[in-house]
Amino acid sequence: MNIKETARNTAAAEIFSVMASEEKSKETIDRIRSMSDAEMDLMGKLSNVPDFQLSIFRSIMRGEENPLFERFSGFEDELKTGDLILVTGKSSSSKALVASQRPFYLNAKSSHVAVVHADFICVDAMPGPGVSNRLVSEVLADVEDHWRVIRFKGLKDTHAEPLRQRCAHYIMQPYKITLKRKRGKDYSYCSELARKVFEDCEIADTEIPQHIVVKPCDFDRIADGNEDWIDITEKVKPYIEFSVEFAPLLKVVAKLFIDGLKLNRARYEERRTLLKTIERAQQKGKMKPEKAAELTAMIRKIEESMHFTFWDFKNLGLSALGPEASRVQSP
Repeated sequence: MNIKETARNTAAAEIFSVMASEEKSKETIDRIRSMSDAEMDLMGKLSNVPDFQLSIFRSIMRGEENPLFERFSGFEDELKTGDLILVTGKSSSSKALVASQRPFYLNAKSSHVAVVHADFICVDAMPGPGVSNRLVSEVLADVEDHWRVIRFKGLKDTHAEPLRQRCAHYIMQPYKITLKRKRGKDYSYCSELARKVFEDCEIADTEIPQHIVVKPCDFDRIADGNEDWIDITEKVKPYIEFSVEFAPLLKVVAKLFIDGLKLNRARYEERRTLLKTIERAQQKGKMKPEKAAELTAMIRKIEESMHFTFWDFKNLGLSALGPEASRVQSP
């Protein structure tokens, strides 16, 4: 994700989720860019942008150069996809979780693990929302000051895109911790989500534990004593402090990224519903098998070209319509 390009290419981030077509999208962008300063300032205030940042907000929404983007290029280091943020919440339940981990690791101090998805946007699993995207400023809200960021030395530039795709894959998965012998495929908790993302990308030699329940303290242990992981907290702290200072503005920019993933999921749902409709039409004799197979093959072709896949959209293929579908070539 390129922050500047993302914001420049969409002045309509605030209403992206209701855009029905590219034509409507362009119309909305043009309408917003033509707003007066007063109208745009009102939009910014509704997004909780402080008064002294409203001029930057207007520039972002109009796709113009602005000080926010200029600042992004001046950091020694920044958060990268696959970085892990280890935090200790201030709540009594968080502190109880830390205490419960000390028999497993004496220096346990983390109650939560978040994965950096893209720039200042993280993905993590929490009770209630399950797996979701949150800004780094939200991850670090109401936590103790000893949070830290660790990075696996073995990560390469080529890992970034697969990692981003796997972070997106688990969006909206329910939160659950189980002591069953098998790992959960349809649910995640924070530290397990981090392990899944790395394992799915087949990133070797991370030494993330393989036991059934992987705990936040397992990542504390890695951070404390594994030479293949480095603590980059001090290097990225200026970038994070900047992200916290401008959180309302960055939330506007991030909305396109986050809502875009939700839109991708909605499109999967639409295609799944369409497949069921085709199947029912064939079963009732309202559609010939050859036509059903042709339409299904077209949907399959679309699926194969998709950039993202999601954990709860399985078997969106040809099996439901029988062997005829698999024999029809996509146009």
